[in-house]
Amino acid sequence: MPKFLVCLFALVICNASWGQEPVLPSDFRQHSLTQYNASLFNPTYVLDWNNPNSLSVWARWQWQAIDGDPTSVFANYTHRFNNTSGASIGFLQHNTGVFLYTGGNLNFAQAFELDEDIRLMAGLNIFAFQQTVADEQFFQGDELDPIFLEDFEAFRVQFSPGLRLVVNRFSVGLALENAVGFNVSGSSENTDSFQSVTGTLSNDFPVMISEGLGHSFVRPVVYVKSIPNGDTQYGLNGLFSTSKFWVQGGYNSFYGPSGGLGITISNAFSIGGLMEFGTDSSLAEEESTIEFIASYHFGKSKPREKLQPEEEEVLPEPDEDEQARQKQEQIEIQRRQQEQKELEARRRLEREKDSLAEVQRIKEQLELQHEKEQRELQRKKDSIAQLQNQKVVVRPNERYEEVENEDGLEPGFYLIANVYGTKKYFDNFMKTLREKGLEPKSFYRSFNKYNYVYLERYNTMEEARKARDSKFFGKYEDKTWIFRVKGD
Repeated sequence: MPKFLVCLFALVICNASWGQEPVLPSDFRQHSLTQYNASLFNPTYVLDWNNPNSLSVWARWQWQAIDGDPTSVFANYTHRFNNTSGASIGFLQHNTGVFLYTGGNLNFAQAFELDEDIRLMAGLNIFAFQQTVADEQFFQGDELDPIFLEDFEAFRVQFSPGLRLVVNRFSVGLALENAVGFNVSGSSENTDSFQSVTGTLSNDFPVMISEGLGHSFVRPVVYVKSIPNGDTQYGLNGLFSTSKFWVQGGYNSFYGPSGGLGITISNAFSIGGLMEFGTDSSLAEEESTIEFIASYHFGKSKPREKLQPEEEEVLPEPDEDEQARQKQEQIEIQRRQQEQKELEARRRLEREKDSLAEVQRIKEQLELQHEKEQRELQRKKDSIAQLQNQKVVVRPNERYEEVENEDGLEPGFYLIANVYGTKKYFDNFMKTLREKGLEPKSFYRSFNKYNYVYLERYNTMEEARKARDSKFFGKYEDKTWIFRVKGD
């Protein structure tokens, strides 16, 4: 049988022997940490909730009894490297009622900017501790020999990663307490994983009360935690925090409701406490639980406040040499200011001159362009007039057709190769001409609904006849004829 099953069997026997002693879950009982040492709840909280850079101590006495009952103590120093990364190192002692864990904790977290006001945070808690029997006073009697549990004493290492997605001030978190754990030494060497999974939803709501209370906010937190060999816990925490004090309250489905408060002195040292009242049936006869928190913040010192008029410092009057030096400095400053003004005025004048020159250059370019366009327009008018004034004497047996205008077709003499009323034959003919290396063109006459295929347009009848009589200069052997558009 695996050693961890033997351990579980031993815990069941212990529970039966203790009678009314309640069965504690195996987690760190860190569900009430909402501001300091919160990296024990989720490793990514080292970036913001731990109030870096700070040294903090958290202690929990389960059911008030300082001696004998399960306790948890966690002390750590949190340091922020920059706006996206932070780390902490600490000491942890945790009493489960059966075993006592004593060791250290290392934490690191990194934030990744996904988009504006959207960040993904990833963190890791590493625990290294000695696991020993918690307190042999629980095992007095004949039911269980404490030496049996001593076989499970070992030095253990645990890895607890966490993720958190933050959108503006809203965050969704997931933490795996003891995602991987194994014994480094001891007789019960084994590896286990995913002992506890915690999901959280939270949001920070800024609250403006007064300037004296600085940055104030309300932070509600909803969480669900799966516990191995136990019922799933769910709960709600609420924190109201200012630079002078904080108040918190919450509810856990197993441990019951809780309430606490604390104060901050000189913007550096914080101290507070919390009480939790068990409502579960197994905790009905137990006293309330007590938590204690203390933190020292290594932040920048508060800027010195401005003195009241009656408390203003009296400065000594400067001597004559000092007065002369100050006057000379003022003269030099005024001279430099005047030189700067003159320099800026010259630069402004140069920019204005350059602007005027650029405007003149653009104006000249536009005038030249306008003249060119006018010349081109006049040339076209002269060309059209020449085309219109040409007299054509049709030769015998010469095929020739003439129209005044044709649907915007440019005036001139068109060397027609063929005319088609069917699009299929028209497309085939155009393809055939292109395959022969020609560049045929066409136009459509709405008058007779025919497509006219022509080889070229000419400005004079002589040019068109020359192309026709030469078989388009030897490029087209079939017959062609001339179609003229006179123009308006």
